[in-house]
Amino acid sequence: MQRKYKKYSVLVFTTAAIVVFGSLLTSSCSKQVVEQPEEKILAKIGDKRTISVNEFIRRAEYVPRPAYCRRNTYLDKKIILNSLIAEKLLAIEAEADNPLDENEQFRDFLLGRKEQAMRQWMHHVEATNNVKLDTTEIKNAYKYAGRQVEISHVLLSDSTLIAEALQNYTQNSIFETLAQRAAGGPAPQRTIKYTDPELTAVHQALFSHDLEIGQVIPPIRIDNGKYLLIKVNGWSDDMAITEEQQQQRLEKVTEKLTTQHATSIWNARVADIMRDKRMDFNPDTFDKLSRLFFNIYFHDDEEQQNRFIEKIWGVERDETRKSFYLGEDENFLSQSFFTVDGRVWTVDDFRRELVRHPLVFRDRKMPSADFPEQFRLAVADLIRDHFVTKEAYRKGYDKVNVVQRNVDMWRDRFLAMYQTQKYFASVGENRNFANHQMAVIEETLNPYIDELQKKYYKQIELDFDTFEDIQLTTIDLFVKQPEMPYKYVVPMFPVLTNDHLLEYVKKAEN
Repeated sequence: MQRKYKKYSVLVFTTAAIVVFGSLLTSSCSKQVVEQPEEKILAKIGDKRTISVNEFIRRAEYVPRPAYCRRNTYLDKKIILNSLIAEKLLAIEAEADNPLDENEQFRDFLLGRKEQAMRQWMHHVEATNNVKLDTTEIKNAYKYAGRQVEISHVLLSDSTLIAEALQNYTQNSIFETLAQRAAGGPAPQRTIKYTDPELTAVHQALFSHDLEIGQVIPPIRIDNGKYLLIKVNGWSDDMAITEEQQQQRLEKVTEKLTTQHATSIWNARVADIMRDKRMDFNPDTFDKLSRLFFNIYFHDDEEQQNRFIEKIWGVERDETRKSFYLGEDENFLSQSFFTVDGRVWTVDDFRRELVRHPLVFRDRKMPSADFPEQFRLAVADLIRDHFVTKEAYRKGYDKVNVVQRNVDMWRDRFLAMYQTQKYFASVGENRNFANHQMAVIEETLNPYIDELQKKYYKQIELDFDTFEDIQLTTIDLFVKQPEMPYKYVVPMFPVLTNDHLLEYVKKAEN
């Protein structure tokens, strides 16, 4: 960790791989009149809150549900609906008097959530929506879509080895020789499927043409000037026999190709936004922060890690802002960290940006010696997203309904949690919820939710026809976006009630 960088500048965006963000729906790019994607509203709660069909499905399927509503029966769906409505009712109860809306970190968290959703929406509108697939390309990809390729691979970072690989990769035994010199032993092996989320260049090298056993793929350049050398050990093909299998494979091929093309379009779009923008780091500040974050990143104990982060990133507060706790170095927050696009970013500027945009490391299995380089790239990616977000604001994507719904969903979740704890305190409910879940639900929460249902009786509308048509999976899922600053797609399922009765709900007028 004592390694120093001779050069502390970096182009914020060059050709680094940008992970495709999840698509939402459809819209336009106009700032003056932002077209709203059509949302199917499932339920209305009071004057301001709604639950869309998409939100209902994602809240039910993207995180595990409790055992009492895990199936796909009509009764299970009613319990799920009651739980989501209960969350909204609790949020309404907390609306008038809660400390969260005055909490700077909570506001920054919601702002970060909104801006991530804006960037996702911008990607969908300006990249995914512009993909036009060619029939010939789809047919060729379909040919290899059932393939699993067994490979050996070695990562080359030494310039001498890279040059030798680029020049001599077709020679016999060169792969084993380079693997021995780079890794000190045999190259690691793995199996790659067509549907695996590998780099586009790797995917195209393995699934766009016929291969030969023993073939060494031309070295593939990846992030940070490193190269990946791949040797083909063999493959197997899983044939799509039935009409259903063929249709599913065609859908997977279309989705994969769309993702790859959207990535290329997005890379070009971001490159245009970041043109001529350059980061210059303050070496001393960079080394100090790199050491601090190294201790955070490589700490094994999560609880101790959280305590360390809390100590570093502000447990003290003066009249205007949280402080950076660094013992004797009280002026560290005001020190320059880097300069980009004519602006000097201090450590405090960086700290505040981190609340809205936690760092994302491109290599999540890095050796400790590589941490300073990965830290530098993570900071660069944060700044890249900073400028992309500014463009998204300029386009008016903050006004898009699905972006606003995402923010409202997270805000209501935390308001409901606050109101639940407040109610527990008022009635003396102090049992450990994890250990006494069903007892707390049936003895404390169900009666409270019943009171709220009576209070808001007939103020809640439901599209019963649409509700009855919804089909849910019974498989436990936990959907995360590891490449995103905020990794969880939706909040945890609201474990608030196991009641399935809907007498308090009236039928929505179409």
